[in-house]
Amino acid sequence: MDVWFDSGSSWAGVVDETEGLELPADLYLEGSDQHRGWFQSSLLTCVAATGMAPYKAVLTHGFVLDERGHKMSKSLGNVVDPKDVIEGGKDQKKQPGLGADVLRLWVASVDYTSDVMIGGFILSQIADSYRKIRGTLRFLVGNLHDFNPETDAVPYEELPLTDRYILASLADLLRESSAAYDSFQFYRVYQAAMRFSVSELSNFYLDMAKDRLYIRGAASAERRACQTVMRHLLEGLAAAIAPLTPHMAEDVWQALPYARGPAESVFLAGWKQAPAAWAALGEADRRAVGAM
Repeated sequence: MDVWFDSGSSWAGVVDETEGLELPADLYLEGSDQHRGWFQSSLLTCVAATGMAPYKAVLTHGFVLDERGHKMSKSLGNVVDPKDVIEGGKDQKKQPGLGADVLRLWVASVDYTSDVMIGGFILSQIADSYRKIRGTLRFLVGNLHDFNPETDAVPYEELPLTDRYILASLADLLRESSAAYDSFQFYRVYQAAMRFSVSELSNFYLDMAKDRLYIRGAASAERRACQTVMRHLLEGLAAAIAPLTPHMAEDVWQALPYARGPAESVFLAGWKQAPAAWAALGEADRRAVGAM
């Protein structure tokens, strides 16, 4: 009997033994070497037995190589152990633990349809990206300590142009992230989140907002408008990155300085919905803010 018959008929065992499952599966996921292996044998056995394919879609990925593009091997000493990345190696000074979120962010940052590389230098760059996003989120949380959305929120129509511009950018992020997740293009979410967090927020909007946050009166309309927007930015960015960096996103949700409603977790809150008005900001207004 062909060894592929056993693995190729796994669909039968999984469906029969798991309550609530039925054919076809949403997705079969494996390496690029399985097109003539598990994918094909699963298709042949299921079509023969049921007249239908066992999956709705197939997703393939490349292989993980070291930083020089070489295949990992114990004899070469170039194996990167995920546990060491998360928890750190034997010498914590030379190889400190980076946490699960950094490893997940590396996975999200690469185009897995081809072979991908990993190593100390690459991980240090991803860790730096992680810290930039976390720093942005920390700034947002810290400046909402005296904000109550129920009593202090400013209507969208009364927000200054820069505030409406950044909400339009948030709507763009949410729309792009949703489309990228749906098509399994996680690197697009990573790139969009980094661009939004660093370029749009840290380098532009939050830098401009400091005068309103620190100089204007605590309950002034200007400061409350800024806080109104920052609340949406915080929740929107946390939602966008939650599938990639769940620990950081959940940290944010648990640290919200205002009542977060019935959802006890960011993963129970649902996707952040951007009102149509946010995305409807005219191109002329966008260019005007971009020229500032």
